[in-house]
Amino acid sequence: MGADVLPSGASRAADPVEAGLRAFASARGVRLPEAGASPEADWLAPLWEALRRSGLGHPGLAFAAWAETTMLGGLVPPILANSPDVEAMLESLRYFHPLVGRNELVVRPRSGGGPDTVRLSLRACDGGAADPDTVDACFALLCRTVRLLSEGSAGPDRVLLRRPEPVDAGAYREALGPAVAFGQPQDTCVFGPATLRARVRQADPAVLAMLAPYARRQLAQEHTPWSTAVRTALSNAPVALSGPPRLADVARAMAVSGRTLQARLQEEGASFSDLADGLQRERALALLAEPEPTGLAMTAIAARVGFATPAALTRAVRRWTGMTPTAYRRSATADPHPGAW
Repeated sequence: MGADVLPSGASRAADPVEAGLRAFASARGVRLPEAGASPEADWLAPLWEALRRSGLGHPGLAFAAWAETTMLGGLVPPILANSPDVEAMLESLRYFHPLVGRNELVVRPRSGGGPDTVRLSLRACDGGAADPDTVDACFALLCRTVRLLSEGSAGPDRVLLRRPEPVDAGAYREALGPAVAFGQPQDTCVFGPATLRARVRQADPAVLAMLAPYARRQLAQEHTPWSTAVRTALSNAPVALSGPPRLADVARAMAVSGRTLQARLQEEGASFSDLADGLQRERALALLAEPEPTGLAMTAIAARVGFATPAALTRAVRRWTGMTPTAYRRSATADPHPGAW
């Protein structure tokens, strides 16, 4: 239900979950604060806290009971409703979840060894654990959707929650099913073979075949590769003598943690250091390719691309090209056709 839509993340799109939560609060006469943008915490946490202060005991569960999946809008709800079975529904949710929110929904497919299960968990934008009320809302809405859409009212085999067991745990068992365990290492919904095989009522394969390509296209349009977003952030950042911006600075600007940014780049076969070095290389060699006397002096080039000294620039150019900056400039500016008009 949640997702990471920062280029996954270069910009924060309007979040339908947040919009729904604000509509829920408005219907109860509760004024919510503006959500923060810190990547270090779930941005919905202050909204849940405002609802709790209004006297709502379990705001995540209450929101899930009030909400409809259709409030998320777009193509994801009808895709889920037309998936052939619960396993396919969860797979569609795994693939298309960036279209419906900012938190990251992690769906681990069935394993080869042992019982076939699917484990679903939720992570905050920084890669850490999501706010407990956000987890309550996500899991409760998911369980309710699976029960409503599937034949036999299927549900998760187990629901594991990090939060301590509340006094009125019955509200959780009603929303999530009887097999709820509190005080667990992480928040996880576990779906077993019987649930995964449960058919979805009135699923229409023709509708699914029509909607899925549009959703994939929308996902491709909205998903900026992390490496592209990092290059853009590096290109737009002011150059300092200490070199390109640090990973922590770029991660903060993109509203994710450094750990998450490194992991996403690794998934794309990239690294922050290679991207930073590549951009610095392009800038330095482009300036060196300008012929004298119009070209900048080595000291000015070094400062402009983020090297503290000309010696540091020399070492980098040798590493990149095998030549000194002077030799590279001479090679790059040599006239390949002497005497030609």
